[in-house]
Formats: sequence, structure tokens, C-alpha cells
Amino acid sequence: MLEGEDGVVLGKKIKETRLKLGLTQESLGRRAKLHYSYIGQVERGNKVPSIKTLKRIALALNISMESLLYQEVGTKSADEDVLVREFVNAVRDCPPGEVKLLLNIVRQIRGYLEETRKKDGEMRETGVRHGNLE
Repeated sequence: MLEGEDGVVLGKKIKETRLKLGLTQESLGRRAKLHYSYIGQVERGNKVPSIKTLKRIALALNISMESLLYQEVGTKSADEDVLVREFVNAVRDCPPGEVKLLLNIVRQIRGYLEETRKKDGEMRETGVRHGNLE
């Protein structure tokens, strides 16, 4: 059983993963079939979940229990792609035509974002060279 500092670290990992997914404590609680106040207590290290409850939280976060127990807070792990898996889960039941359409939309948005970043970088470089940076 995790106690003390280990419980606090576990709670931080749960919170970190929840925030990466853009979930509230309430929405994580609904996914895991737990009360949101319990999620908050776990995240603060005030409560340590049982293995059964930890498994429910891990499944709700689309992450392995092992990653919650053994990865350091803030480190990249095999579960860093949790948002990618969340996206895959969102389109899993779509017909192939819809998946293809969504993939094309994502590619277009990604291209637009890359172009915008590139233009922003060029504007900053030009401003720095000419002393026009505000």
C-alpha cells in the first residue's frame, strides 16, 4: 500500500495526466465512477486508492496502472501519447469514410499551424535583425 510521500506522488501523476487530457476532477470521476471529491483527495495525497480503484482511475485516464505507479512526475513515458490515444478512442467507432475525413481535417489544421509558427518565427527574426522588435 502506498503511504505518505508515495501517495502524494501518485496523486500528482493522476492530476498531471488528467490535466493533459483537459479533464476536470468531476469528468474524471464520472469516467471512473468515483465522486469528484474523492479524485481531489487522491490528487492531494489525502487518500490512497485501492488497487481496484487505481485500475478504474487508470482506465478512465487511458493510461497503464504501471505508469501511474512507477513513472516519475513530469517525465515522458510510453503514456506520453495519452492525448493521441484519446483521439483514437474518439474516432474508433466512426465509419472509415468519417475517419478519413477527420484525418484530412487534422492534417490541414496541422499544416496551417506549422505555417503560422514558421511565419511567426520569420517575423521575429526580421524584427530582431532590423531592431524593430517591440
